[in-house]
Amino acid sequence: MGVTNLWQILSPVQQHKPLSSLKGQTVAIDLSIWVCENQCVKQMQGVVTRPYLRNLYFRISCLLQLGINLIFAVEGEAPDLKHETMSRRQEVQYPGKRKGPPNKKKSRSHFNAKLREIVDGCITNDGDVFLYGAKTVFRNFSVTSKDPQVEIYSICDIEQKLDLNREKMVALALLVGCDYVPKGVPGVGIEKASKLLAGYIDISPLRRFKSWKRLSDAECLDAIEVQIKKKAALVSDFPQKKIIDEFMIPKDHLPSRGFKWTRPKLIPLQTFSLNKLEWPEEYTQDKVLPLITLWDMTDIAKGGLHGHLVPYRIVKARVRHGIPSVEVEWHKQGTQ
Repeated sequence: MGVTNLWQILSPVQQHKPLSSLKGQTVAIDLSIWVCENQCVKQMQGVVTRPYLRNLYFRISCLLQLGINLIFAVEGEAPDLKHETMSRRQEVQYPGKRKGPPNKKKSRSHFNAKLREIVDGCITNDGDVFLYGAKTVFRNFSVTSKDPQVEIYSICDIEQKLDLNREKMVALALLVGCDYVPKGVPGVGIEKASKLLAGYIDISPLRRFKSWKRLSDAECLDAIEVQIKKKAALVSDFPQKKIIDEFMIPKDHLPSRGFKWTRPKLIPLQTFSLNKLEWPEEYTQDKVLPLITLWDMTDIAKGGLHGHLVPYRIVKARVRHGIPSVEVEWHKQGTQ
């Protein structure tokens, strides 16, 4: 998924931080990845009803209680470039099924192209977000341990420490492969591609690739460029303009829409959870009440009080996930 071996290349700039360090930030969630990865967990098959909904709830609950603002991106229409890759993945995920036309609702290009416009970063395992212009990526986050962690990758660190900017990463995708051109340039591996790009100081790699057809071996920078140029000449349409345009040309801007979160409604959630997850009403109440309390606390902090729960007394001091806290008794407004 994404650019071949990109995360391996970016590993030197990887930062491990507590998930709580994202408090106050607005984070985009690539919803399709969350759904797909949970559908494929074999240990849950036949044991947990709709594991993707279950895990979606617990992940959202954890992130909200850490004070992280969430935006969920739902798939747009897939570019034609990705249909071959999507069909191949469908064969792997559902072996033996009749191969049909690819579902155009599975691409992340729309999601990727919008990230820098609306959020502080995004949670995704798809490395090609950087090729679309993302600035910060949160990856491999954990919400199950007592000390939730997340991997953080910043484009600033990537540029300064690895000398890899957005254009060089697009060039890397053309050489070693990505979702749109899985094989890249046959015979070119990550080591040679990295050495080639490292030699392009003050040289645009994409413009350089376009000049290869008229460039003699003597005009090449070194033996590595000569080798890769010859291999690329065997790929008829290299460098593929459609792929470069897909990554580099800005998409339409997001429309401006007003939206406001409202207080969670317990009874409809209990009904939904019973029907979809087979959760007893008491179990749903136990899981949802902390979110309702969080909503009320946030509302109170903003100066609002709209007939909901209000803090009555502090029961006792507690420590939750290593954070000093207090247990509070709440009453409905107007009751004792």
